[in-house]
Amino acid sequence: MKPNRLKDLIKSKNPEISFEEYRIRYATERFLSRLQESEYKANFIIKGGFLLGTIYKVEQRTTKDLDTLIKGISVDRKNITKILETVISIELDDGVQFELINLFDSQQERVYDGFRAKFKMTFLEEKSIVHFDLDLGVGDAITPQAEMIDIPLLFNENKDDHKVITLYAYPIETILAEKTEIILNLGTKNSRMKDFYDIHLILNSQNKPNITKFYEAFLNTWMVRHKELTIDEELFEDWFFTVDEIISSEEMNEIFWKNYIKDRGYAKHLKLKNIVSQFKDYLEALQSVYRVKNDVDFF
Repeated sequence: MKPNRLKDLIKSKNPEISFEEYRIRYATERFLSRLQESEYKANFIIKGGFLLGTIYKVEQRTTKDLDTLIKGISVDRKNITKILETVISIELDDGVQFELINLFDSQQERVYDGFRAKFKMTFLEEKSIVHFDLDLGVGDAITPQAEMIDIPLLFNENKDDHKVITLYAYPIETILAEKTEIILNLGTKNSRMKDFYDIHLILNSQNKPNITKFYEAFLNTWMVRHKELTIDEELFEDWFFTVDEIISSEEMNEIFWKNYIKDRGYAKHLKLKNIVSQFKDYLEALQSVYRVKNDVDFF
């Protein structure tokens, strides 16, 4: 796509999203279009805000980076570099080219193991550039399994085009399982308010996970990330205490949350404590499934 065509398309989009954010979205689409054509298509599982924005058609939820889980390939730095270089070398005649700027271990910056890749996309016609990041998670469980999803392109070359990218993605059960684990693990130390907005999206959608299926996904996610902590009644009590702390936290409700919704019109009507209260109800339902499956007396 020519840069001027992209600029015109961006002008017609939601003004709540910045020009640069839309350019990053375009770069993400161009990268994923190459991934779709590569031999490594099945090794990258899409997750995170980009996926949620696609599922729930919340354009603003698309993030400035792309989250993936890598499966079925050696995860040493040399091999990951080779694979990424192979993907971005695919020619699609779309007027852009990519360069892998850096690949580093993201363990120190993120909660869990993986890599972060930094790319530069260049428009060949005018040599302007867009930077975007790709997070590559390692080792997490996917329950029940990854599924194919159609990702509609936000930017099409022709007005009447409605092209999609088809790739593997997290099932909704695993999306919610990872969000739940993060909230319960970080508690009031969590300044990522997007996690709570995502919980709101999922729990109020028509495709909210069946609680029994969610239990299996959450159990698998928790076991991978906390091998030393077995789920039991005592741990559930700790979780409820953590949730109550979030509900009563002035810092989270009055500072973090209000700062988050300030520039997000789609979330301004929401209150953090209400979201977390609904989440607590779901956690209680999860505890009920745990008790049934483990023959726990709860009189």
